[in-house]
Amino acid sequence: MQSSTSPNVASPTINYVASEPHYDFSINPDLTVEIIYVGQEQEPVIIVDDLLKVPETLIQYAEAGHPFQKDAKDFYPGIRKPLAPVYAENIYRHLMEAMWTVFSSKLTVNIKLLSSVLSLTTNTAKDLRPIQSVPHFDSYLPNQIAGVHYLCDSKFGGTSFYRHRKTGFETMDAQRIQEYAPLLKSEVMQSNRTAFDYINGDTELFARTASIDAKFNRAIFYRSNILHSGNIQTTAGLSDNPRLGRLTANTLIAID
Repeated sequence: MQSSTSPNVASPTINYVASEPHYDFSINPDLTVEIIYVGQEQEPVIIVDDLLKVPETLIQYAEAGHPFQKDAKDFYPGIRKPLAPVYAENIYRHLMEAMWTVFSSKLTVNIKLLSSVLSLTTNTAKDLRPIQSVPHFDSYLPNQIAGVHYLCDSKFGGTSFYRHRKTGFETMDAQRIQEYAPLLKSEVMQSNRTAFDYINGDTELFARTASIDAKFNRAIFYRSNILHSGNIQTTAGLSDNPRLGRLTANTLIAID
């Protein structure tokens, strides 16, 4: 199935070292693509195995240049650094047909890259804020697609998707968030917990609808308005060393 016009991938303005050496972010021609549908709302998730031809390139990129840093405005439980947009451009050009078929109802699809970063989960349970102990969504806009590319061992944990028990919500939109946000805040406050941990399965407030294992050079893509969370395994050792920790490449795009 092909679109009638050439698809477009637009780049955002992302600060990264202009003089950095060339990195090979070419796509593996032998990658495999699987599409699953999760929860009662049957939200699609694309799973791609063996995504990059040379995944070691991303680890080398993580080790060089711009340092990882914590952003106080970001709820991510760890540190991040910018990732050259060419990485995401290569991926989404190659996966354009899948993105169009799965996430868009239009005959053609334009993609705008909103974010491209490398992430290392480093927060231990004692460092978590309450909001980091429950599933989250990246945006309530259904045309924004999140990507997570695992560059770590499976022992660090993959990603799960959830349903909020009281409302039954598995995804957010502009209306649902008006009910969900104050209700969740009230539920968390009423739990009287003094310590928090990463969510990793069913809880009193949430039911897990699906779980995807981490696998080196596996990537998953899903609408950013779905409730989800990393299956963070603190016992695996959350190192700030890209070769030893839970390293992922994270992208966010907007599609027509």
